[in-house]
Amino acid sequence: MSGAISIRPSKDLRNNYAQISALSRSNPVAITVNGREDTVVLSHDAFVEQQNYISELEARLAVYAHLAQAMDDEKLGRVQKAGDVFDDIVKELDELEL
Repeated sequence: MSGAISIRPSKDLRNNYAQISALSRSNPVAITVNGREDTVVLSHDAFVEQQNYISELEARLAVYAHLAQAMDDEKLGRVQKAGDVFDDIVKELDELEL
């Protein structure tokens, strides 16, 4: 996708759908109603690519949020030695009634 948006009137959806469909494979197409942009048409491939990109960004953001929290915990002294944590977990598991 080149990023340029084609602008077409809503009547073209009825009269020139094939042309709008073809345009949407290379650029988003803004559909206007009464001269104002109302809807944007994307090809299915572009939509899936965009959704995948958004999902990837959200996953990265979640990792960054966890890293920021970990850095804050370390700065504020909210840390324990890993061995102590594992010992506590094993102790709690041993105390569970199965």
